[in-house]
Amino acid sequence: MPVRMDIGHVSPSRFFFLVVALLLRVVTAHAESEPIVLASGLETTELLRMIGEPLALAAGLPPKEVRFHVVLNGTLNAFALPNQHIVFHSGLLLAVRNRDELAGVMAHEIAHLMAGHHIQIDSLAKKLSVQSMIAAAAGILAGVASNNGQVGQAVITGGMASAQTTMLEAVRRRESQSDTLAVSLLARAGFKPEGLAGFMNRLAQQQHLTSLPPPYLMTHPVSTERLMDARRLAEEHPPAVPLRPDQAENRLLARAQAMLEAETSDSPDQMANQLRNRLRLDPGNPALSAALAEALRSAGRLPEAESQLNALLKGREKDVYLLRQRGMVRTEMGKYTEAEADFRAGLALLPDHEELRYRQAFALKELKKTPEASRILRQLTAQHPQNPQYFYLLGLAEGQGGHEGEGHLAMGRYFMLIQEKKNAQWHFQEAIRLLPPGSPEQSIARNELAQTQKMETPPSERKKKKQRVNGTR
Repeated sequence: MPVRMDIGHVSPSRFFFLVVALLLRVVTAHAESEPIVLASGLETTELLRMIGEPLALAAGLPPKEVRFHVVLNGTLNAFALPNQHIVFHSGLLLAVRNRDELAGVMAHEIAHLMAGHHIQIDSLAKKLSVQSMIAAAAGILAGVASNNGQVGQAVITGGMASAQTTMLEAVRRRESQSDTLAVSLLARAGFKPEGLAGFMNRLAQQQHLTSLPPPYLMTHPVSTERLMDARRLAEEHPPAVPLRPDQAENRLLARAQAMLEAETSDSPDQMANQLRNRLRLDPGNPALSAALAEALRSAGRLPEAESQLNALLKGREKDVYLLRQRGMVRTEMGKYTEAEADFRAGLALLPDHEELRYRQAFALKELKKTPEASRILRQLTAQHPQNPQYFYLLGLAEGQGGHEGEGHLAMGRYFMLIQEKKNAQWHFQEAIRLLPPGSPEQSIARNELAQTQKMETPPSERKKKKQRVNGTR
């Protein structure tokens, strides 16, 4: 049944948020069927952190609270989500030519957060994992980019031909405002303000060359006027602080791009052969050499990948990226002792790094060193309560260690985060049965179970139930 909206008394910006909110509710129902694969390369996450933290500081946002994610998807796209999550498709990272172009795109998305342009439906967002939010938002943007009439008709019906114009005008205003904020952020954070204009110029060229632009251009249209404004803003905002050195970040960008290229290849074997040929022309290139090891790992050629990484690590024993990469290969080979040692060595270089801690915990669990694995995972779940994979591994570790009640509690939270309420309820019920009566953990399990049951009851029924309890009608 179509959803009707009365926009007679709704401002254009508010209308935009209402439409996106409704679309999110429509698409979320199908989110689990959409495979969302996040990039796993430490090079990529560290690159975004190194560039993103000074930009977040310049924006007045807590750097640790702005979270960057990369989806392995070849399309050129980026978007902001509730609770200060920013998502990039790997295609966009592969399209930038240098550190300052990437900083320009990141500053633009952070500007959306500053101005409150992201999807403002916090009550729903709190019930979704990051992967679910990404899947839903990606579904929305795919519908917009493909001009999917069915999606539009499911939300906006009844002679509302002006709705698309209203939304487009709202989008243009948001983009112009974000450009202005982004250039100011770049100048204050020590990046070249012209980086944004440079990337936009190539986007504009691509926009003219294709009849169906990538999703990013559908939601971030580049007009001649907008491009000229970006150039003017860059001239008016010279760096307010000394420019940050870019050599190390450009090297890391090249390495991240090579790894993303290997990760997203449809044929890892062919990619490995291509990389070998490129290395003949550029022997010793560290980015290509690491990407070759990744392609070999993706192709299942694990002994070759390990041998490649062993050779790369000679003389580079403190290269955290190679240590982590070899640890992953050894994990897949079942060499958990060696893998754990690689992750531990990596953590000595990047103390408390979230992903390295998770991978170390996995290796420890496989080695049946359950207490240490559970300790790490309890810390991770406390620090990152919206990450389902941490709860899943904690559930396995607790069960392996004989703490079945705690294991069921963790599994209940895992299923809650991936929106499987029936499974979540069963695990919470088992946790209540197995945990010591009156213990804090049992109380938590009871509260979590009550939350799942509350979510299943429609608001109207909850109101009627409350009225009956209070003796009113």
